[in-house]
Amino acid sequence: MYYQLNGLVLNVRVCGEADKSATIYTREWGKISALVPGAKKIKAKLGAATEPVVEGEYLVYMAGPQARAKVTGAKISDGFMPLRTDWRRFTVASACSEVTDLLTPFNMENSQKYDLLARTWKLLETAKHPWRIFNAFTLRFLRLSGYSFVEYIKRENSAAAVDKTEFEAIRKFSTLSGEEVDGETGISEALENRVSRHLDRYLSIYIQRPMMTKIFWQKVESKHK
Repeated sequence: MYYQLNGLVLNVRVCGEADKSATIYTREWGKISALVPGAKKIKAKLGAATEPVVEGEYLVYMAGPQARAKVTGAKISDGFMPLRTDWRRFTVASACSEVTDLLTPFNMENSQKYDLLARTWKLLETAKHPWRIFNAFTLRFLRLSGYSFVEYIKRENSAAAVDKTEFEAIRKFSTLSGEEVDGETGISEALENRVSRHLDRYLSIYIQRPMMTKIFWQKVESKHK
């Protein structure tokens, strides 16, 4: 049976000589893994629509309830081109994808998570503080997943070791709009870095390995210093 799904491509890997295996967060079904036949060929019609950090409409075929999804058609809704021409912004967008993938089980629909990721990718096209936007995204995504960092701090403050200034910054990141977070002038780079370290430690409770996107960022940045 064929299904029309709206999706955000989280990651892609090569599967065989010419196929792709794509992890897509769909509005209708949540996270799915789908085979994209022939998508690695140079002139493949589905190639561009099944690249990471793309929003599209996907025609998906399912032979049965236990069968793997197969993408047979696609139309790009937003290719987020400003991200593709700036490796720093694209890396932050990919970090948002990685958090989504690692914290989300398959086939658990949540339209709020879908909208949050799509809005964040769009905001990252012009944001002045991309990693600040990533922190705000992660705090919101954790809350939607039932792992609110703010509630954890309130409940386990001694274990969280977050001071009042840091907590206020975390509260702002969690509640202000993305545009307000990006434009907030009362948060220094040093404070932002401290919040990032607290958030990384909290994420490690649920993510059992270092984030690949952050490792990549650190390696590239170290070469530019």
